[in-house]
Amino acid sequence: MSAMIPENIVHKKVGDETVLLNFDLGVYYGLDPVGTRVWELLAEGKTAAEIVEVMLGEYEIDRDTLARDVDALLAELASRQLIV
Repeated sequence: MSAMIPENIVHKKVGDETVLLNFDLGVYYGLDPVGTRVWELLAEGKTAAEIVEVMLGEYEIDRDTLARDVDALLAELASRQLIV
């Protein structure tokens, strides 16, 4: 899955978490530290597969679980119109 962050999304890192805001819809969304890492990689233009590859080297988790979790987070963000 390839996703992009739209121009109308504002994000602010607070400690090790990130708060997202869709100005057009007034939708707020919070990311935990792992979700924040996914967001950072997404902001770098990485695809879901590339995000999984990077995070496999950073976290102790199996590929299938990580891929499912990344896909689920990206789907959630897309459903809230925080990514396209």
